[in-house]
Amino acid sequence: MKKFICLLALLFSLPSQAQLAADGQIKWVTAELPPYLWLQHNVPQGYVYELITAMSAQLGRKPNLNIYPWARAVKMTMEGQNYGVFPLDRTADRETSFKWLIHLGTAPNRFFGKRSTVAGSVNIENASLEQLRGLRVGIVRGSSLEKDLHAQNFRNIQYEKDYQSLLKLLQLGGLDAVYSGYTIMTSAIEEYGFRFEDFTTGLNMGSAELYMASSMNVSEDEEQAWRKAYEVLQKDGTVQKLRKKYFSWE
Repeated sequence: MKKFICLLALLFSLPSQAQLAADGQIKWVTAELPPYLWLQHNVPQGYVYELITAMSAQLGRKPNLNIYPWARAVKMTMEGQNYGVFPLDRTADRETSFKWLIHLGTAPNRFFGKRSTVAGSVNIENASLEQLRGLRVGIVRGSSLEKDLHAQNFRNIQYEKDYQSLLKLLQLGGLDAVYSGYTIMTSAIEEYGFRFEDFTTGLNMGSAELYMASSMNVSEDEEQAWRKAYEVLQKDGTVQKLRKKYFSWE
């Protein structure tokens, strides 16, 4: 069943003139991707969740944010009207399909595997690219990392809806490796109750430039409103405080 959870929404009807103005406002969508956003006991947490809450307050709005499977969130923003999505990798093939509003950072991409002492098993930590090609590699459905794997002639790629599913399969032996952004995967291990010592990291095949992005039809005024709200949070130290909270290794 596709999960749809409305986090925050308008609680009352607005006058028609104000409603027309609200129609052009960004409706944010994403998936559970710690440390950017995830649910803990059905309560939203995360770096961008707190950013959007703070930026919405700067704009005098209530946050408008919904969770979908990642592939659907990306498709909604690319094909729909007035959506925003995060954390979206800024790739060449996406460049003209989105407006790139706020840079969230650079994230290295790595292979993750289950730590094992079984004789004959591939040690992900020391595995070569050639060895990795022969493994069952999992990624989140809709991830831009699929192109990285195809470019390196990976053929046995398995797709899952979220990182919790990938970690369960990896732990149970349904996958040999997961290819993921390092930040997201390590945060998912912690937030979903897995043990770091059960996993190991391997080859790095590049990095992603992650953004808060929007649909192409978003107006320039709306685009600039969010940029300015972010700048205010940069100047007053909120961004630095949140990065320290969610990216403690920086």
